[in-house]
Amino acid sequence: MAVTLSDIIRILEKMAPPSLAEEWDNVGLQVGDASRQVTSVWVALDPCPNVVTAACRAGVDLLVTHHPLIFRPLNRIDVLTPQGAVIAQAVQHRLAVYSMHTNLDAVSAGLNDMLARRLGLRRFRPLVLHPGANNGRPHGMGRVAWLARRMTVRELAMEVKQRLGIETVRLAGDEMGKVQQVALSTGSGGSLVPQFLASDAEAFITGDLRYHEAREIEAAGRGAIDIGHFHSEHLFAGVLAQRLRRALRRCRPAVGVEACPLERDAFIYL
Repeated sequence: MAVTLSDIIRILEKMAPPSLAEEWDNVGLQVGDASRQVTSVWVALDPCPNVVTAACRAGVDLLVTHHPLIFRPLNRIDVLTPQGAVIAQAVQHRLAVYSMHTNLDAVSAGLNDMLARRLGLRRFRPLVLHPGANNGRPHGMGRVAWLARRMTVRELAMEVKQRLGIETVRLAGDEMGKVQQVALSTGSGGSLVPQFLASDAEAFITGDLRYHEAREIEAAGRGAIDIGHFHSEHLFAGVLAQRLRRALRRCRPAVGVEACPLERDAFIYL
């Protein structure tokens, strides 16, 4: 039996229930016909114009993204704007777009756990517990985890660079401070700085730390490693594609699932 978009949505919502999303967020189906057959899926961090154009040209049926295509309510769809043009292109080519955002951040085994595993961390738990039922599995924003060995913030930063394959990170606070327990948050984790400072973690790994947040961490005598928004979340595409491919492996006709190969950080470092 053919696999429909609604079939895949059920799989995605089991991986990351929409109920775990923040109130301000917009997750789920952004564009598309849930009854339509799906034979090709791409997974990407962002529904950028180049990603959507390439997906349409490749005849992809579904684009699964982390960041939503439609974040705030729309009063109009102006095809002369970048967002309007992307929406119009997706509709014209019958490309469905589905977003897994803060629900994937919060869920156990979600994006924060993906990052913790990539960094070799152990015994991780939510930094902020989700208030809803968790069926015995703790969900929530951010993570607190343990390093395999005690090291300085600077040593940890070098290990993070190596494990993520990135050239540049920013350090704040006490770079020579000793670290055994780490807090982390994918994306922009600045809103979790108070929770980090209230925890026992000695260092915070995240993206997009602002100046005054870095000063707070410095004043508290702790350390922070800003790995950038893109690099804190880009692993989503490969890991989710693998999970979805595994969930669909027995379907006939087969459904092809790939991580989009086109994405790059929005910033160029000179």
